[in-house]
Amino acid sequence: MKFSVETSELNEALSIVTKALSPNNELKILSGIYMSVYGNELYMKCSDSSVQIETSIPALIEEEGAAVLPGRLTFDLMKRMKGKKVEFETGENSAINVVSGKSRSSLQYFDTEDYPKMDEVKSDASFTIKQKTLRSMIKQTVFCCANEDEGKAILRGVLMEFTEEGYLNLVALDGYRIAKRSEKVSLRGNQRNAVVPSKTMQDISNIISDTDDETEVTLSATHITISLGVTKIKARLLKGEFINYNNILSKKSVTRVLVNRADFLESLEIAFLIAKDNQNNLVKMDFDDGELSISARSEIGSVNESIQVNLVGSPIEIAFNVKFMLDIMKNIDEESVALSFNTSVTPCVIEPVQGDKFYYLVLPVRLLKS
Repeated sequence: MKFSVETSELNEALSIVTKALSPNNELKILSGIYMSVYGNELYMKCSDSSVQIETSIPALIEEEGAAVLPGRLTFDLMKRMKGKKVEFETGENSAINVVSGKSRSSLQYFDTEDYPKMDEVKSDASFTIKQKTLRSMIKQTVFCCANEDEGKAILRGVLMEFTEEGYLNLVALDGYRIAKRSEKVSLRGNQRNAVVPSKTMQDISNIISDTDDETEVTLSATHITISLGVTKIKARLLKGEFINYNNILSKKSVTRVLVNRADFLESLEIAFLIAKDNQNNLVKMDFDDGELSISARSEIGSVNESIQVNLVGSPIEIAFNVKFMLDIMKNIDEESVALSFNTSVTPCVIEPVQGDKFYYLVLPVRLLKS
């Protein structure tokens, strides 16, 4: 094959598809970038066998063909090309010659026949959503997924749940906290739920833009596809039933506290400097008489922070792993949030002051009686 492309367009496309590169995959070919030139386009894709990202850019083609180039090397090399265009031409001994400006390189390639194909599965459900909305929903839930070395495999993904009222809920939980984010959507086709791997969700969030541009999401029993014009993200869903999280949600509270999110976040970050040196990242919170006192203690020191709050109900003393609270406050953008409590050993619920766009539940750490 022989073709040329704009360097800037190539690098932008490579930065997208290489998010699916799998350098440690047992199949060495999956550490490569699949490239195919046909008509007037360069088509590229990368895959780790569970997620595939593909896109295309305009190309001036003299000879059509396809090859799988070494992924990380090609990506790093193209970023350093100084010419406005990059020319590719198949040479001898399974090599592709690359020319850009005064730079001359040669890359060994794999035969595309050995590159695994992701199954094409007919989707039976779809909806459109603004990219910035989907990005926000992912950002505000995915951090609550269980890690690879903990919990059930199904908890390493985000539940996409469609309600009878026309809402899409994204839900994640890891045994210590629950995150739920809701938006109205118009679902076409079957009303099915899906569990998307957390890594796939991160890839989607990293690729979509923070704009009002819409993206189409399609689902089948086994796959999800995100369409962004010429760019598509295809991924396998996790198998199994998600936990019935509704049985865990706290419905009532005896204490409700309104707090400025930025002030709360700042105090939590200060407390974390001390708390991170104790076993559970423990911080104690005392809610009483319009004031929240946040304290932490470890072998290297102690800290006490106070902020004004609006408390309705009974005063309460409760403790948390500060990292769990920090994750939530960093990822929501409300000016103020509402915290609800029952006792010092039951979960805290964090919601908007008005509405039900998001819902977080965090388990406390039991305080030892002195």
